[in-house]
Amino acid sequence: MDMDSFQEEIIEKISAIAPFYIVGGTVRDQLLNRSSKDVDGIIPMDLDEVEKYLLEWGYHPLKIGAKHQTLSVFRRGERIDINSFGGDLKVDALRRDFTINAIFQDARTGELIDPLQGRKDLENKLLRACGNPRERFMEDPVRILRLVRFSVQYGMEIEEETFRAAQSLLAELRSVASERTSEELSRILTLDDPAAGIRLLDELGYLTLFLPELARLQGLAQNRYHTKDAWEHTLQVLANTPSQLILRLAGLFHDLGKWEVASRECYVWGKCCAEDHGYYIGEFQILGRQLHRYHGDYVEVHGTRLDHYPQIIQVKRIRRDPSCRRGFEWVRDGKRHFLGHEKESGRLARRILSRFRFSMVLGKEGEGGEKDLVWLVENHMSGTLNFLSELRGEGNTMLLNHKMRGFVWEKGWDGRSYRLERVYQFLELWRADFYGGKKREPREEKIFNELLGKLQDTSCAVQKRHQELVWDELEKFAQEHKIKGREWGDFKESLRRALVVSVDWIPLTMEFLEKEYKHFKGKEKRY
Repeated sequence: MDMDSFQEEIIEKISAIAPFYIVGGTVRDQLLNRSSKDVDGIIPMDLDEVEKYLLEWGYHPLKIGAKHQTLSVFRRGERIDINSFGGDLKVDALRRDFTINAIFQDARTGELIDPLQGRKDLENKLLRACGNPRERFMEDPVRILRLVRFSVQYGMEIEEETFRAAQSLLAELRSVASERTSEELSRILTLDDPAAGIRLLDELGYLTLFLPELARLQGLAQNRYHTKDAWEHTLQVLANTPSQLILRLAGLFHDLGKWEVASRECYVWGKCCAEDHGYYIGEFQILGRQLHRYHGDYVEVHGTRLDHYPQIIQVKRIRRDPSCRRGFEWVRDGKRHFLGHEKESGRLARRILSRFRFSMVLGKEGEGGEKDLVWLVENHMSGTLNFLSELRGEGNTMLLNHKMRGFVWEKGWDGRSYRLERVYQFLELWRADFYGGKKREPREEKIFNELLGKLQDTSCAVQKRHQELVWDELEKFAQEHKIKGREWGDFKESLRRALVVSVDWIPLTMEFLEKEYKHFKGKEKRY
């Protein structure tokens, strides 16, 4: 068995004082010819007594868990977990989750002991609960999520009675600490095939109960440029992302808002009136900018009527209508729209995150935390919108370098530091979305890949330029001109952007600072 030397040492020493059985994922993975870093074992001895022996041998065991205690020893990222049992292996097997995890190996002889035929299930790729599946899931509802993970990870079919029990007991997951469900969902999302995990969760009914914002994307038709509906597109984007939790979650959440803002082109005519809750034309609430200009006037609105909030129309164009017409009409063969869906997706992502504790498995804020996740969701369209002409092959190549430098700076600068990793995450999400089911010509793909490569190179160049900035001359200049407080901060920020975005290196001379300060003061006066 492939084990760390310290794990082998502990097993050898413990086995000399009492029977010790290796069980669970260690044995399962060995039978599947997979490596396993951690070792789980059981011993018919009180854990307090085992702890005394481990301390005498120079180890530093920790007792983990309140209800069911485990004695754990860690070293160099490896661990061994030891549990006590009553001596009957079949009884111990029946309290475990699935038969494939209830195969024991005698540490002294290497003999496999398989009271529930787990090895046969492993060979037949059948995932089956130990004993009564309802009892197993009631003991720990998180096992329902583990069922999904193991099924996808090992390519196993779920035994029918086990599947039905999991379906019927989904609501029990409400009683589980959100930290535990978040951790298990994170493991599902970082599998090699995360989309299969989401499909299985949906088949069980988990999404309808716990992630309805995601489930309702099923069947949501998109515009004519897409080959998939919003649900299938989301799963394709998820599958396209690297196995990094923040990107997997961003891929899963990036289009949540499409259901909220899905709409179809229409016309509406009538009198625009301001009421307590906004502007109305007849029965329709009108959403748009500067509608106060049209209060009391008869207007023609070319807009989009929301699919799921049919009393709301988003304005695309509005003009006064001297004919004083009234009425509503669909645009024949009108476009499908999802105006502002990225911001709505961000709002829904925040709502979902409040139900879970993904923060404990994501990085800290500034290193890939929840705020960075929401930022990715809200900004996922900005690449396409900023480089639309370039993607069509119409951009001005003379200005492209400067444009790219400005773009990656805005994506990477968080007000305190330039974060190259965030730019890379953004570009990865954009790539995943681009190849998520739209109709593409080979030429478009070539242009996109070249643009993405240039943006990656540019982001590195911008980071290097930022690291090379020296502010000694600016500090002297600020002292001479008595620039301080907010003005100092704003001027430095304006300079920083100008220096890193410039394609050519600009020396920070007094002459340059004089010129930039005059420009800065002029902008202040205008605003």
